[in-house]
Amino acid sequence: MTFTMHSDYERFDQMIRTIDGLIDVQSVEPLEMRDAAVRELALVKLSPGEPATKPEIMHYIDTFRGNIVDVSPSTLTVEISGDPDKINAFIRLARSFGLSEVARTGVVALSREMSSAEVES
Repeated sequence: MTFTMHSDYERFDQMIRTIDGLIDVQSVEPLEMRDAAVRELALVKLSPGEPATKPEIMHYIDTFRGNIVDVSPSTLTVEISGDPDKINAFIRLARSFGLSEVARTGVVALSREMSSAEVES
């Protein structure tokens, strides 16, 4: 499970102790954003309406490196992954193309491995 928080050290430390004290928690590992690979997944359902808008939608889906995961005569469901800012930008854009539903995973993260250049310095 991934928790994201922005706070001072005292509140952060309190949260770590609280989470670490839960029975089923095996470990707690704080990550700095710069030291982590951070991603989010969103499924975005569009009801684009006029066929004339579909080529424009396809252009934006390609630009955001999205994937179409479901198509019906009246809707299009797109999978977008990346950092939260990218997801938010796509959702803002999708509003002008008949945004009807959004499901988001929330942020997931893993620590980055140090490169050999970082190890040598």
